[in-house]
Amino acid sequence: MPTLTKLPITAFNARALGALVTVAGNALSKRLSSVLTPLVKSLDKEQDTEVREELNGAIRALLASIEDMEGLHSLMMLLLGWWVSSEISA
Repeated sequence: MPTLTKLPITAFNARALGALVTVAGNALSKRLSSVLTPLVKSLDKEQDTEVREELNGAIRALLASIEDMEGLHSLMMLLLGWWVSSEISA
C-alpha cells in the first residue's frame, strides 16, 4: 500500500488502488485516510488528463467501497478535518 500511495500517484498506481479498494472490505475503514488523502492531493496537483481520470476512478471506487458505519464515520471525520483546515487557512 505505501508504494501505491506514494506521491505523485501514477495512472498505473491509481488503477491498482481502485482495484484494491473494491476487495478490501472492512479493512478499508482502517486505511481510509492513508489512501484517500494521497489520491486527493495527487488529483489537486495533476495536470495530465489520463492520470486525472484514473485518480477520479480510484476515488469513486474507494467511496463506493465503504460498506460499514466505521468506514462512513472515518470518511465524515476526514472530510470535516479537511474543511476545518481550509477554513482556518482561508
